[in-house]
Amino acid sequence: MKAQGLPVTMIIIVAIGLIVLVIMGYIVSQKTTQFGKGTKEVAGQECKVPVGTPMLIEDCQDPVYGAFSNVRADQVCCKR
Repeated sequence: MKAQGLPVTMIIIVAIGLIVLVIMGYIVSQKTTQFGKGTKEVAGQECKVPVGTPMLIEDCQDPVYGAFSNVRADQVCCKR
């Protein structure tokens, strides 16, 4: 009777898949960290020229993300 198990090629494919998954997770975590730092730098500033101007959310096509002291809850800082 022949022993049943996983073929070697299947084990190699799974190992490569796990390596790719770990690398992708690392890249995503680095980009998320960079985005977080960028938003913290903008926090507390005012939305004014040259950064942008406060406008209604539905009227803005190119928002500047961050916490601005002079932007109401129904507005975003919009590049113009």
